[in-house]
Amino acid sequence: MTRFLLARPAWLPRPEIMLGWLVVAHVLLKLLIFPLVMNAAPVGDESAYLNGGRALSNLLRDSFAFTSPDSAELERNVVASGWFMPGMPVVIAPVYVLFPDAPMWLVRAYLGLFTLVLFLIVVRSVARRLSPGWACVLVVVPGLIPSYVVFSYGAWGDLCAGLVLVLLLVHLVEMYRGLREGKAPTLKEGLVLGLLATAELYLRSSTSILLAVLGVATLATAIVMLRGKVRVRAIGSAVLAGVVFVLLLAPWSYFASESLGGRVMTTTTVPTVMANTFGNRSEVCFGHCDPDSTQWFRPLRYAREVGRSTDTSEVEVLKHMSSYALRDLTPSHYLDQVVHNLGAYSLQPNNFTGYLEPEDGRGTFGNAGAQVANAITWALYVPLVLLGAVSLLFHARRSLEARLLDVLTKLALGALLVQPFVHIAGGRYWTTAGPILAIAAFSFLRERQLALEGAVAPPEGIVTPMDGTAVAWLGRVQGLLSVLTGIVVVVLLGAVIL
Repeated sequence: MTRFLLARPAWLPRPEIMLGWLVVAHVLLKLLIFPLVMNAAPVGDESAYLNGGRALSNLLRDSFAFTSPDSAELERNVVASGWFMPGMPVVIAPVYVLFPDAPMWLVRAYLGLFTLVLFLIVVRSVARRLSPGWACVLVVVPGLIPSYVVFSYGAWGDLCAGLVLVLLLVHLVEMYRGLREGKAPTLKEGLVLGLLATAELYLRSSTSILLAVLGVATLATAIVMLRGKVRVRAIGSAVLAGVVFVLLLAPWSYFASESLGGRVMTTTTVPTVMANTFGNRSEVCFGHCDPDSTQWFRPLRYAREVGRSTDTSEVEVLKHMSSYALRDLTPSHYLDQVVHNLGAYSLQPNNFTGYLEPEDGRGTFGNAGAQVANAITWALYVPLVLLGAVSLLFHARRSLEARLLDVLTKLALGALLVQPFVHIAGGRYWTTAGPILAIAAFSFLRERQLALEGAVAPPEGIVTPMDGTAVAWLGRVQGLLSVLTGIVVVVLLGAVIL
């Protein structure tokens, strides 16, 4: 792993020392930004997450007092319409347990502290399991991107999901090292894998595809690389991870399904989002919806009314409404909207710097600070996105673990970028992909540096015949992923041009 990063100039300190100074810079940046956002009112989905946090805090308070929980409050504020997973309400609940009437500045301070602790856990894990150099990369991008730090004070789950995803990928790399030595993952590793996957899904339901892809790839790798009893133990560890995942997801799925009167695995948003994003909005309610609400609540209100009058679950009604609105969808309209979604996903990194603004404004100095933060964001963000995107078309070859990390980052980014193809996108979603983009971008830079030096040596770390087989298979997977990416790029470019 020592050659994963760009060669370090002689005047820079060792990565271990530099990491400490970069962490200090990240903490100072958070302290500087806090006054800009501390009094910002809840924005959009934040209100739902905060209400869910209050409801869960009341549940905890009732449990400690041995009184019956208010199930109606849980249905109203945690499940609500089934749009949001309860991950962030769980994160937020402690501040309301301690301070039931916590003002917004205290809630944002708590969120900033929580995300800081999570960020440091991720940095420490990366430093120990990959290298201090890789940890430095993550602290710089996205850790020193101002808009990313602004978002760390928000109640959305996207940023936390991105950090948990890094923990998950690092855990998979460590598991792979054991497979190379012919060792099956332990039950503890399976337990940790299940917990991380559950946390990821609870923070962002849209990562379900990502988790499925990584789960299948990991199990297939273990089956191919191991033999005999060791393979059986690996399958047992995978089964444990799956059982933990299902057991932890089941309470939410059961309660949401009971509350809404229909089967709910994660969330209920897909039909409404598909209709509003790709369908005819004037036909979502089998015609025009009630104009006295937003485009998201209008269909929900109509579905509830239809459900009550027909004794049908609103979840089923929403599916029928979506199918009706999408009945005339053409490939060209679909691709145009996908391109628009990708632009919204990747070209609005500063949106929430403006959203998280006090109602009375920030004043002269605050506005100046926000403008500086926006400029620095663009300076760091543009290279990150461009290099990360270009890296999807190229392969890492410098070592066995470089190939492995390349495949994992491509799978992760590919799964995350499914969202613009099925869901409306916005400026907050890049915070989930940001850390993975950083790994992909710097891996690509290292490969280019080696190519310019003309010293592309045989892959490092090839010790056993199984390692040679792994290199061959990883190379095939890398090629397949690059080809698939190229096809998608050509199709989308064609949609833009035509």
